[in-house]
Amino acid sequence: MEKKEYPCPCGGKIKWKREQVLRDSIDCGILDIEYCEKCGEEYFPEESLEIVEKKLREAGLWGVQRKEIKFWKSGTSLTTRFPKEVVDKLQLDKVKRGFMYSEGKNRICIEF
Repeated sequence: MEKKEYPCPCGGKIKWKREQVLRDSIDCGILDIEYCEKCGEEYFPEESLEIVEKKLREAGLWGVQRKEIKFWKSGTSLTTRFPKEVVDKLQLDKVKRGFMYSEGKNRICIEF
């Protein structure tokens, strides 16, 4: 693999390193990564990305289809239901507590 250095969109320089990669709690191994010294953004070269995709696909976490959910008001709270296949895949029925926060204007993130 040819390792070129080039500028990052932030104005920093892209460098190479080998690092242990964990994505969605899946160990993808030690892979080549491009990273920016200035902003810290990381990029996967094609060979590394293929390995990450394969590992996530094997774990059933790659290519998960978007599912529609509906919201409704319940007292002073907003309520929703998660589709059964999402609950089963993420084992949400065993989760007792989690955290939620906004990621921009139209996105929320839930961690447990």
